[in-house]
Amino acid sequence: MNLAGLGVVFPGGAGVPALREALSAGRPLVGEMLAKEQVPVLKVPAAALTGNPVLAPARRADRFCKMTLLAATEALAGCKVAPDRIGIILATAFGPHGTVFKFVNDLLEFGDEQASPTVFSQSVHAAAASMVAAAAHLHGPALTVADLAFPFEEALALADTWLADGRCEAVLVGAVDETSDVLAHVVRRKWTPAPDGIARPAQAGPPAYVPGEGAVFVRLERGNGPQLVVADAPDASAAANLFNAGALGGDDAALRRLAQPAVSAQTFVSLLGNVRIGSAFHLAVAELMRQDSRFYPDVLPADQTGFSGGGTGAPKGPIQVISACGSRVRAMSLHAHGERG
Repeated sequence: MNLAGLGVVFPGGAGVPALREALSAGRPLVGEMLAKEQVPVLKVPAAALTGNPVLAPARRADRFCKMTLLAATEALAGCKVAPDRIGIILATAFGPHGTVFKFVNDLLEFGDEQASPTVFSQSVHAAAASMVAAAAHLHGPALTVADLAFPFEEALALADTWLADGRCEAVLVGAVDETSDVLAHVVRRKWTPAPDGIARPAQAGPPAYVPGEGAVFVRLERGNGPQLVVADAPDASAAANLFNAGALGGDDAALRRLAQPAVSAQTFVSLLGNVRIGSAFHLAVAELMRQDSRFYPDVLPADQTGFSGGGTGAPKGPIQVISACGSRVRAMSLHAHGERG
């Protein structure tokens, strides 16, 4: 699959330039404290979700839909494929759960006759993908994939099938999740919040989390250009490894066992927060590494991540993103044009 477009919304801002700036700065983001639960979270800045004309169709939409629309629109820019040949696949772990619980609370407090139909419509998992299709006037298939293990990788596998079967000429594949008081409550009850508000991989002892949020979209097409390959095992030929460490409930010890001594090993969880869609964010980092022909500085020192760190110069081969959930592993390899035979 040819990675032809990229769109990003994350706690450092909206847009690929904002991500590139945060990566170049090499400093962790610090979460803000949710007063109700006393849990630090990394939220997308309010300024990133206001004042952008792209969001005009989402004036009354929730954060989940707005993040989705911003990232998808950026990834779609410059696409020359006919609207009826462009598909959408949105991947999520928890969906618009903040809106779901808001609607449930409204039902309990006001009854079904006074509950908001707008809130209900946005509580449906498929609403965000439908909003993208309507705003961009796309008429291809649209699907939402909800999975707690590898939502983004499953969506990529489906996109590959759509492209191979000729169902679409381009597919927008995205991963979106949000923070909420509900998620913060789960983190506080099940795990431990990070006392300094910085998201890290788990090392010795129980994990300490900072829930995060964001949206990442890629536009995939057939043809020449950087090629994305999804596999059930890591690629031993990779020149750089990015580890989706710090995932909520993930297995960072398993990831460390997959690190190769002679290959750089980095994680950028401190720029996104502890989420289940971190592989999509790390793929965005991999694409910027490819575009800029460079390693970005480590956001945290090796003694805080358990990974060896980045390399110097430019990666001389495929850049790989590795995720683990229990005994299962998924790897995404990004190859520059001409690297794969």
